[in-house]
Amino acid sequence: MSFVLNKPTIFFPRLRRILFFFSLLCCFVALLLFSHLLLFKKQLQEQEFQAATSALHAYLLKNGESFPTGHFNAHASLNHFDFIRFVQEENQLLVTGGKKFSFDGLVDLSPTANGYWIDLQSPHKAGTWILVSLPLASGGFAQGGKDVTLDGIAVYKLAVSSSGLIFLLSSFACLALSFLIVYVMESPLRELEATLEAALEQKNFSIHHKKGILNPLYSLLGKVFYQNRKLIAEIQSSLDNVAHDLRTPMTRLRAVAEYTLQADQDTPEPYRNALSDCLEESERVLAMLGVMMSVAEAEAGTMRLELQSLHVLEALEDVVGLYQYVAEEAGITVSLEGDGDLVILADKTRLSQVWANLLDNAIKYGHELGSVRISFTKQEQTLLVCFCDDGMGISESETSRIWERLYRGDRSRSQQGLGLGLNYVKAVVEAHGGSVSVTSTIRKGSRFEVRLPLQGEIAE
Repeated sequence: MSFVLNKPTIFFPRLRRILFFFSLLCCFVALLLFSHLLLFKKQLQEQEFQAATSALHAYLLKNGESFPTGHFNAHASLNHFDFIRFVQEENQLLVTGGKKFSFDGLVDLSPTANGYWIDLQSPHKAGTWILVSLPLASGGFAQGGKDVTLDGIAVYKLAVSSSGLIFLLSSFACLALSFLIVYVMESPLRELEATLEAALEQKNFSIHHKKGILNPLYSLLGKVFYQNRKLIAEIQSSLDNVAHDLRTPMTRLRAVAEYTLQADQDTPEPYRNALSDCLEESERVLAMLGVMMSVAEAEAGTMRLELQSLHVLEALEDVVGLYQYVAEEAGITVSLEGDGDLVILADKTRLSQVWANLLDNAIKYGHELGSVRISFTKQEQTLLVCFCDDGMGISESETSRIWERLYRGDRSRSQQGLGLGLNYVKAVVEAHGGSVSVTSTIRKGSRFEVRLPLQGEIAE
C-alpha cells in the first residue's frame, strides 16, 4: 500500500483529516480506558467491602455477638481488620492488631459509619480505609476497619499506570488506523483522478458512471464533459462561420484596394468610389461584430438596457413604415393590427431591432404577392406580438437551431445575412424578461411569437 504525501495542495487537508481521526480515536480509547478503570475500581471496592463484611460477621460468630465482657479474649486474631470497635451506649472497646495508626477522633466516629476507601476521621472524604458496621445481638454495634493502601488501592494504582502505558501504545495504533481510514476514504477520489486522466489522454471527454458513493459526482462530471464537448463544437462552428462570413467582405476590401492602386487613374473619382466600397464592407463587418458582442453581453447577463415606457403600437408602426418600401419591392403586403395602445417597459432601440429583424426575415423569405401580418394583444400581464408570413417556412429539424449564433439554414443561404438576427432577437427578448418561439410549416409560412411583460419590473 502506497500513501505518499507529496503534493502541497493536498498535504495539509490530508494532514488535518488524519489528525482529526487520530484525535477522535484517541478520545475513544481514553474514554474506554477511563470507563473500564471506573468499573474496575467499583468492582474492587465492592469486593473488598463484601469480604470485610463477611470477615466481621465470622469474627462475631466466633467471639460472640454481644458486647465483650471480662471473658473476652482480646488477643484473638482480627483476621482482615486493623481494628474492631465495640460500642454500646456510653461504653466503647477498641481491639487493635499490630499495625500502628492514629486514634484521634476515633472515639467520636459514628458506630454506624460504613464505606470503602474513605478517610477514617472524616468518612465523607476519600481515603484508604474500609469501615464495616454490624449490629450486636445484645445491643450496640461492632465496627471493623482496615487500611487497604497495600491491597486494593495498590492494585488500582497499578491498573492506572498500566492504563497509561496501554493508552500510549494504543496511540500508535490509532495513528496507523487514521492513515488507513484516510487512505480508504480517498480511494474513490484516486479512482476518479485516474478516470479523468484517462479521459484526457484519450481526448474523448467522456466518463462512464460507476456505482458507489461518488456516483452523483460521476453524473455531474459526465454532464460537464457533455457540455464541454457541445461548447467546443459550437465554438468551432462559430469560428468557421465567422471566418466564412468575414472572408467575403475582407476579400472585397482587398480586391477593391488592389485594383484601385494598380490602375493608372488621372482623376480622384475612382479612388472615391473605392473608398466608398471599402467603407460599406467595413460597416458590414463592424455591424456583425457589434451584434455578436451584444448577444454575448445578453447571454452573460451584462446587457445594459435603457428602460423607458414604450407604446407598442407606435414602435411597430415605425418599423412597418421603415420596411414599407422594401415590402413593396418584394410584392409583399404588410398589415398591422392590435387591441389598444399597450405600454411596456423596454429599451426602445434594442426592441426596435427585434421587430426589424423579425419583419425583415418575414419579407426576405416570403414569396411574391405574399403577405406578412403583425398582431399584438394582451394576455393577462403579458404582451403577445406575432409575426405571421406565408413564405418558404422552416423545416422541423431546423426549428430548434435557428436561435443559435451564426446558424443559417439551407434555404436561407440564398439570401444575404450573417446568421445573427434570430440569435440577437432571442437574447434581447430574454434580457427583457420575455420569451420568443416559432411554429412553421414548409412552403406554408412561419409564425413567430414574442411575449414580454407589460408595464412593470423586468423579470430577473
